[in-house]
Amino acid sequence: MDQGKPPTNAFPVYLAGLATWFVPLGIQMVLFPWLVAVVLRMDAFAVGVAQAALMAPSLLFLPLGGLMADRGNARRLLLRYHLIYALPPLALALVLWSDGLSYPLLIAYGLAVGAIGAFAIPTRDALLPVMAPKGGLPKAVALATALQFGGQLLGIACASTADRFGALPLLLLHSGMVLAGCIFVRRLPDPPPHPKTEHPGFWRSIGEGVSAAAKSDQIWPVMLLNFGVGVFYVGPFMAVLPLAIRDHYAGGAAELSYMNLAFWAATILASMALAGLGRRFTLRGRLIGCAVLTGAVILLLLATLPPFPVFLALIFVWGIGAGITMTQSRTVVQIVAPASHRARLMSLFQLGLSGGGPIGALLTGTICSVWGLKVALLIGGIAMLLMIAIVLLRSRLWSMRTVE
Repeated sequence: MDQGKPPTNAFPVYLAGLATWFVPLGIQMVLFPWLVAVVLRMDAFAVGVAQAALMAPSLLFLPLGGLMADRGNARRLLLRYHLIYALPPLALALVLWSDGLSYPLLIAYGLAVGAIGAFAIPTRDALLPVMAPKGGLPKAVALATALQFGGQLLGIACASTADRFGALPLLLLHSGMVLAGCIFVRRLPDPPPHPKTEHPGFWRSIGEGVSAAAKSDQIWPVMLLNFGVGVFYVGPFMAVLPLAIRDHYAGGAAELSYMNLAFWAATILASMALAGLGRRFTLRGRLIGCAVLTGAVILLLLATLPPFPVFLALIFVWGIGAGITMTQSRTVVQIVAPASHRARLMSLFQLGLSGGGPIGALLTGTICSVWGLKVALLIGGIAMLLMIAIVLLRSRLWSMRTVE
């Protein structure tokens, strides 16, 4: 078999493996804040710290994961990550079964799953261009993003039963699905071997990735906006909105699930719509700018804490913008990045989102505990508007064209 051309069934198998990771991630997205905010009844600052623990390992391990994927066999690495990722939910299930749940244990759980995910994300992204049908990378990115969101949506729907059935069966489902993903990862062909060359040290290799991003007038504005999304959008979404549901709307796991379902259903619709455009759409920078701007406006409107149906409608619109932003941003980096640096650049791209998240969670959680929900949401929206203005003035994002 030609190492440069995977078999025609490689991409569907890749997508199946993707689903077995992101359905459990959807479960975790609802279950983890539910355990912290609803079961343990922790305050705003503690919820922010817990969500930061879930995302903080990205700051350290995403660049290392990207470097390992650029140098090793990404398929074999991803198989190991699936096996390891099945362990933390099993351990947490055992803790719950023995009635030993505590806040420090949830922090440890968040750090563990966050670290494993940080290694897996750039590894999976490095495999995508190899497994995608030839000439169809933009469509493949959109389909993979839509399936990722669809898997999360299914997991969120499952997690909505936590109030009724508890966390134990959900944690077992989480672990079982991740293990099932090993079957699909094993069926993937090995990617082409990396060229034999001398490898510089870790920090020099990471520096090469940062330098490649900084020199690209197409990549750096996308990455900067992605970092802003992590700090000012992901942070409030993870740390402030669950508290708004608990304290302002008097909700529990079901209401948390409604919020997540509205958001991720919208991202799926946006991603599927963009999959239809495929290679025909080239003004990706303009689309990214409009989508991120929409998110800032929605955050300002959410600060009014409207009635819950209006709240969900705003979350839905926000999800459409998020689907556009994430799909098109990933496409730009996948197309522009050289193959020798692709995993490292994708790890830096994800680092903006996952690394900015814990900063935003701590920041907005602290602001929320001192000045309240409304101020935390307002500050995030205003700060993002300022960042968008700077990027549009200092880059050619608005006129940028990206073609495979």
